[in-house]
Amino acid sequence: MLQPLEGLEFDPRTHRYKYNGRWLHTSPTGVLSIDLDRAAKQRIEETRHEWEPRGNHCHLWLEHFLTGAAEVDCGQYKDWIDPLRNCWLWEGCTVLASELRLVDEKRNMAGSVDFIIRTREGHVTIGDLKTVSSIEAMNRRKPADAQLGAYIRMMNVCYGHIFIERAVTVVAAPGQTKVIPSDVNTCGCAWEDAYDKYRTHGKLLGF
Repeated sequence: MLQPLEGLEFDPRTHRYKYNGRWLHTSPTGVLSIDLDRAAKQRIEETRHEWEPRGNHCHLWLEHFLTGAAEVDCGQYKDWIDPLRNCWLWEGCTVLASELRLVDEKRNMAGSVDFIIRTREGHVTIGDLKTVSSIEAMNRRKPADAQLGAYIRMMNVCYGHIFIERAVTVVAAPGQTKVIPSDVNTCGCAWEDAYDKYRTHGKLLGF
């Protein structure tokens, strides 16, 4: 398992990161939210009571599952967690990290990657977990390329000795889990495009 970075903290109340005593300005989520229109942001807020507790619970369960910590009770999310537990991706894998905090000082940002594993075939794979409300939503879900690209960049900065070979978005729905593969270079390009939009937006607002 990779060791946590010293001095990097996360405040769950404000959802902000602090590094060596200094608050950081943003996170991958903050950068990507710039691209959302008003209607999309409104839909996110209107359904927060549904997706936020589900996502938090499934992420906590996965962290404990991958790291061998005491198992988290499935609770009302058993239909999501049972297929996630049996996902082929975990078969014979070696876990390198789960909920690993990463920082990019140059861009004044930090984030937490859901997992990094070495697959049974030996490929170092970075992944992001998404939970959705239905199989239909799972089939519509696009890969989290830009978000994965952010984590790949921060991994290169913080853990340069780890070479990320593959990237996946794991989508957990009630009754089924889907793994969407992405090209690492595609993820990197998607992230740089998103970050350029964020910088442009900030300049327009006088940041």
